[in-house]
Amino acid sequence: MYILILYKVSGKKIEMPKMMVERKNIVRTLRKDTLLKEVGNRPVYLYGAGYTAKVCLGALESEGVTIEALIDDDIMKQGTTVLSYPVLSYEEFANKCEAEEGVNVILTSIYGKQIYNRLTDFPNVTVWEMYEWYTELLNQQEIVIEKYCEGEKLALYKQNTDALKAYLADAESGKVLDGIYRYFETRDIRHLVDICTTEESYFIHEVKEYFGNREISLIDAGAYEGELLRAIHASGIKVKNWYCFELEKSNFKRLKDNVEKMELPDGFNCICENLGLWEERKAFPVVAQGTGSKVQEGNMEGGEICQVETIDHYFQDIHVDMIKMDIEGAEMKALFGGINIIRRDKPLLAISIYHYVEDYYRIMQFLLKNAGGRYKYYIRQHALIYGETVLYAIPES
Repeated sequence: MYILILYKVSGKKIEMPKMMVERKNIVRTLRKDTLLKEVGNRPVYLYGAGYTAKVCLGALESEGVTIEALIDDDIMKQGTTVLSYPVLSYEEFANKCEAEEGVNVILTSIYGKQIYNRLTDFPNVTVWEMYEWYTELLNQQEIVIEKYCEGEKLALYKQNTDALKAYLADAESGKVLDGIYRYFETRDIRHLVDICTTEESYFIHEVKEYFGNREISLIDAGAYEGELLRAIHASGIKVKNWYCFELEKSNFKRLKDNVEKMELPDGFNCICENLGLWEERKAFPVVAQGTGSKVQEGNMEGGEICQVETIDHYFQDIHVDMIKMDIEGAEMKALFGGINIIRRDKPLLAISIYHYVEDYYRIMQFLLKNAGGRYKYYIRQHALIYGETVLYAIPES
């Protein structure tokens, strides 16, 4: 599961860094007051058919923009519709694009760096981003992420992350922590673009090298609608058992519906659970907000009631090879509830650390203390904007 948070830089013009402007078709900023003039009569496509696209579609429609279709690399979304718009594969879009004199593509995916690189193959495509405008739309919602870091909190971030650099496996990981610090200082999105990787979320090459051709059992904590399947296929990782945990009931229903439509390879088992992962087994009210749904602590009145489980209990008789977590700030709680399995099975960990500023260091500190020197630690930034920072703990051979 992911949630996208973008920031407005007051009084500053955000320019794409040099690496992004030397291409034939640069990424341009789509602004509400000039968008109809900018897109003209050329067809408009949105790249990305997830939660972000739904928010952007509403905003674009309200301003009179006509959308042709959406594009997505997720095979589960291709051939479906989102708010009545068809979802195309990249190949289907490429075929349509060849017949057009000019085409507009608006990035509605947080993984815009990889997508941008692909779109530069088309000289007739103009690529747009609407991240600043999207920020205004998101700020109208309750978002599960800390938006600012300054003063004492920023000093603590710097002190703790600097101390962790001695335990990181490569220089890139340290550069990610430094880039996030500079972003906190300046609110300049270019610092995040500079550290963004083009590697697949949760399956960077170190992960693929570690598993090789082995079949694995994978915990997908925060499965949302099953998007991880696309990444599994793209990475070539051989998954035998895919345990999908999704807390909120409507998200879980969509997950189950999607799984039933999937053409899974022989021997690929998908086990879906309408459960959250936590440090103890109990029931909680849930803030239901799509991809950002979360446990509501301290308030047992109203709202949907959902069950949470511990990794230690659920997997007491099941071997675990990998744990992926993106659970809207509950990562520390779930790790507390799974430390015995981590010690027993030594699974590879891919943990989101961006929901709270303290998570950038306290999650790794917790693992260092409780899992010791049995892991190599990597940190990667997977989005062009704030969010999608993942800590990888890869077992030492």
